[in-house]
Amino acid sequence: MSRRARGLAGLALLLGCGAAFAAAAAEGMPVPDRLAREQGLLVRPVTGAAEDFSRHCQGCHGHHGVSVDEVPSLKDRIGRFVHVPEGRAYLARVPGVAFAHLSDERLAGVLNWALRTYSASELPAGFVPYGAQEVGSLRRDPVNDVGRERAAVVDALVAAGIVADRAALAFGTDRRY
Repeated sequence: MSRRARGLAGLALLLGCGAAFAAAAAEGMPVPDRLAREQGLLVRPVTGAAEDFSRHCQGCHGHHGVSVDEVPSLKDRIGRFVHVPEGRAYLARVPGVAFAHLSDERLAGVLNWALRTYSASELPAGFVPYGAQEVGSLRRDPVNDVGRERAAVVDALVAAGIVADRAALAFGTDRRY
Protein backbone atom coordinates (compact mmCIF):
# COMPACT_ATOMS: atom_id res chain seq x y z
CA MET A 1 0.00 0.00 0.00
CA SER A 2 1.39 3.37 -0.98
CA ARG A 3 2.05 6.09 1.53
CA ARG A 4 -0.75 8.19 0.05
CA ALA A 5 -3.22 5.28 0.25
CA ARG A 6 -2.26 4.65 3.90
CA GLY A 7 -2.76 8.34 4.64
CA LEU A 8 -6.20 8.36 2.99
CA ALA A 9 -7.19 5.17 4.83
CA GLY A 10 -6.09 6.73 8.14
CA LEU A 11 -8.06 9.88 7.37
CA ALA A 12 -11.15 7.83 6.54
CA LEU A 13 -10.79 5.96 9.84
CA LEU A 14 -10.48 9.25 11.76
CA LEU A 15 -13.50 10.74 10.01
CA GLY A 16 -15.51 7.60 10.71
CA CYS A 17 -14.53 7.71 14.38
CA GLY A 18 -15.37 11.40 14.51
CA ALA A 19 -18.83 10.78 13.09
CA ALA A 20 -19.43 7.96 15.56
CA PHE A 21 -18.23 10.15 18.43
CA ALA A 22 -20.50 13.01 17.34
CA ALA A 23 -23.49 10.68 17.20
CA ALA A 24 -22.70 9.32 20.68
CA ALA A 25 -22.23 12.83 22.06
CA ALA A 26 -25.63 13.93 20.80
CA GLU A 27 -27.26 11.15 22.83
CA GLY A 28 -25.06 11.57 25.89
CA MET A 29 -21.77 10.06 26.81
CA PRO A 30 -20.93 7.69 29.64
CA VAL A 31 -19.24 9.35 32.57
CA PRO A 32 -15.60 8.26 32.87
CA ASP A 33 -16.15 6.87 36.35
CA ARG A 34 -16.73 3.16 36.87
CA LEU A 35 -19.49 3.50 39.50
CA ALA A 36 -21.35 6.17 37.53
CA ARG A 37 -21.06 4.08 34.36
CA GLU A 38 -22.45 1.04 36.15
CA GLN A 39 -25.47 3.13 37.16
CA GLY A 40 -25.93 4.30 33.56
CA LEU A 41 -25.23 7.99 34.21
CA LEU A 42 -24.85 9.97 30.99
CA VAL A 43 -23.47 13.45 30.49
CA ARG A 44 -25.25 15.43 27.79
CA PRO A 45 -23.17 17.89 25.83
CA VAL A 46 -23.76 21.57 26.56
CA THR A 47 -23.72 23.75 23.46
CA GLY A 48 -24.76 27.18 22.19
CA ALA A 49 -26.11 29.75 24.64
CA ALA A 50 -26.19 27.17 27.46
CA GLU A 51 -22.46 26.59 26.98
CA ASP A 52 -21.79 30.33 26.91
CA PHE A 53 -23.79 30.73 30.14
CA SER A 54 -21.85 27.89 31.77
CA ARG A 55 -18.51 29.45 30.79
CA HIS A 56 -19.29 33.12 31.50
CA CYS A 57 -22.13 33.31 34.06
CA GLN A 58 -22.56 30.06 35.95
CA GLY A 59 -19.50 30.59 38.14
CA CYS A 60 -21.37 33.34 40.00
CA HIS A 61 -25.05 32.69 39.25
CA GLY A 62 -24.91 28.91 39.63
CA HIS A 63 -26.04 26.04 37.42
CA HIS A 64 -29.68 26.47 38.44
CA GLY A 65 -29.68 30.28 38.42
CA VAL A 66 -29.20 30.43 42.19
CA SER A 67 -25.92 30.90 44.05
CA VAL A 68 -24.72 32.51 47.25
CA ASP A 69 -26.67 35.30 48.94
CA GLU A 70 -24.31 37.99 47.67
CA VAL A 71 -25.12 37.22 43.99
CA PRO A 72 -28.58 38.07 42.64
CA SER A 73 -30.68 35.01 41.87
CA LEU A 74 -31.88 34.61 38.29
CA LYS A 75 -34.41 31.88 39.06
CA ASP A 76 -37.99 33.13 39.11
CA ARG A 77 -36.76 36.74 39.08
CA ILE A 78 -34.85 37.80 35.98
CA GLY A 79 -37.97 37.73 33.77
CA ARG A 80 -39.57 40.45 35.84
CA PHE A 81 -36.85 42.92 34.83
CA VAL A 82 -37.88 42.97 31.16
CA HIS A 83 -41.36 44.27 32.04
CA VAL A 84 -39.99 47.83 32.14
CA PRO A 85 -37.62 49.44 29.62
CA GLU A 86 -35.04 50.40 32.25
CA GLY A 87 -35.00 46.81 33.54
CA ARG A 88 -34.52 45.38 30.06
CA ALA A 89 -31.63 47.80 29.50
CA TYR A 90 -30.15 47.06 32.93
CA LEU A 91 -29.79 43.34 32.21
CA ALA A 92 -27.62 44.02 29.16
CA ARG A 93 -25.65 46.78 30.90
CA VAL A 94 -24.57 45.16 34.18
CA PRO A 95 -20.77 44.76 34.15
CA GLY A 96 -20.72 40.95 33.99
CA VAL A 97 -22.87 41.08 30.88
CA ALA A 98 -21.57 44.26 29.25
CA PHE A 99 -17.93 43.17 29.52
CA ALA A 100 -18.45 39.48 28.65
CA HIS A 101 -16.02 38.24 26.00
CA LEU A 102 -18.84 37.28 23.64
CA SER A 103 -20.11 38.78 20.41
CA ASP A 104 -23.30 40.83 20.63
CA GLU A 105 -25.17 38.00 18.91
CA ARG A 106 -23.94 35.33 21.33
CA LEU A 107 -24.57 37.61 24.32
CA ALA A 108 -28.15 38.21 23.16
CA GLY A 109 -28.49 34.43 22.96
CA VAL A 110 -27.26 34.03 26.54
CA LEU A 111 -29.69 36.67 27.85
CA ASN A 112 -32.62 35.07 26.02
CA TRP A 113 -31.58 31.58 27.15
CA ALA A 114 -31.28 32.68 30.80
CA LEU A 115 -34.65 34.45 30.69
CA ARG A 116 -36.42 31.42 29.20
CA THR A 117 -34.54 28.86 31.29
CA TYR A 118 -34.70 30.47 34.71
CA SER A 119 -37.70 32.76 34.59
CA ALA A 120 -40.03 31.89 31.70
CA SER A 121 -43.17 32.24 33.81
CA GLU A 122 -42.20 35.79 34.82
CA LEU A 123 -41.71 37.04 31.25
CA PRO A 124 -44.26 39.55 29.96
CA ALA A 125 -46.83 38.39 27.43
CA GLY A 126 -45.44 39.03 23.98
CA PHE A 127 -41.84 39.09 25.22
CA VAL A 128 -39.52 40.18 22.41
CA PRO A 129 -36.14 38.46 22.62
CA TYR A 130 -32.98 40.54 22.74
CA GLY A 131 -31.27 41.03 19.41
CA ALA A 132 -27.59 41.53 18.67
CA GLN A 133 -28.02 45.17 17.67
CA GLU A 134 -29.92 46.02 20.86
CA VAL A 135 -27.38 44.27 23.08
CA GLY A 136 -24.48 45.90 21.24
CA SER A 137 -25.96 49.34 21.76
CA LEU A 138 -26.79 48.78 25.44
CA ARG A 139 -23.50 47.21 26.46
CA ARG A 140 -21.55 50.21 25.14
CA ASP A 141 -22.98 52.12 28.13
CA PRO A 142 -22.27 49.79 31.09
CA VAL A 143 -23.77 50.39 34.52
CA ASN A 144 -21.40 52.37 36.74
CA ASP A 145 -23.25 52.12 40.05
CA VAL A 146 -24.94 48.72 40.06
CA GLY A 147 -26.63 49.19 43.44
CA ARG A 148 -28.14 52.55 42.55
CA GLU A 149 -29.34 51.48 39.10
CA ARG A 150 -30.72 48.16 40.35
CA ALA A 151 -32.66 50.00 43.09
CA ALA A 152 -34.10 52.38 40.45
CA VAL A 153 -35.18 49.42 38.30
CA VAL A 154 -36.75 47.66 41.29
CA ASP A 155 -38.61 50.89 42.16
CA ALA A 156 -39.90 51.05 38.57
CA LEU A 157 -41.08 47.43 38.83
CA VAL A 158 -42.89 48.23 42.08
CA ALA A 159 -44.47 51.35 40.53
CA ALA A 160 -45.62 49.28 37.51
CA GLY A 161 -47.15 46.65 39.81
CA ILE A 162 -44.81 43.89 38.60
CA VAL A 163 -43.57 43.19 42.13
CA ALA A 164 -45.38 44.02 45.36
CA ASP A 165 -42.41 45.62 47.09
CA ARG A 166 -38.65 45.97 46.95
CA ALA A 167 -38.13 42.95 49.20
CA ALA A 168 -39.35 40.66 46.38
CA LEU A 169 -36.08 41.27 44.51
CA ALA A 170 -33.70 41.85 47.43
CA PHE A 171 -30.49 39.83 47.67
CA GLY A 172 -27.42 39.56 49.86
CA THR A 173 -27.09 39.19 53.59
CA ASP A 174 -27.90 42.91 53.92
CA ARG A 175 -30.97 42.46 51.62
CA ARG A 176 -29.84 44.92 48.93
CA TYR A 177 -32.05 45.74 46.00
